[in-house]
Amino acid sequence: MGAGTSQSKGSAADGPEVPDSVLDLERVCTDGLGFSGMPAYDSTKKTVHPAMLMNNPGDNWSQFEPPAGDFPKGWFLGYSDKPAAAELVVCLERTKATPTGKVCDMETDDDKPLKIRTYNTSYQLKVVEARTGEALHEYNGEAKSDECPVYILTSEGEDKDKYYNEVRPKDYRKRVQPFIAP
Repeated sequence: MGAGTSQSKGSAADGPEVPDSVLDLERVCTDGLGFSGMPAYDSTKKTVHPAMLMNNPGDNWSQFEPPAGDFPKGWFLGYSDKPAAAELVVCLERTKATPTGKVCDMETDDDKPLKIRTYNTSYQLKVVEARTGEALHEYNGEAKSDECPVYILTSEGEDKDKYYNEVRPKDYRKRVQPFIAP
């Protein structure tokens, strides 16, 4: 290749790098690799620092937009927002699942009986600077419950007879607040 014919995306000649899609933020969570074109995070500014919430329940990373009311407006960017606007990436990853021994009697959509096994989970929460990939806060916690779910939603390819207790927004709201809204 001659000069100026580089095929690589995001090279220095192209200017600062930004994520093309929210899925590109996976590398911030997994490898600590930031995007040089994202807004700088300045912890001394007492303003809301918008964050993108990434979730990995065990198989792959995806964006998660908390329901309205779980966090103050503006803390987390939504599905329609540009990921390049985030100063922070909050990474929430299930690290372990342990059977509770509880079996719940439920029904499928077509009213067939279904037995659900429940699992307690361990998770890691990280608050990462989007531009640099630097982890500002890390916390390992557990989501435990011996209650049966009211309903469960499953995706294609998931075991429909397993229910994993997941961390709830109220469990990590105070952990992310000092970084997002000091």
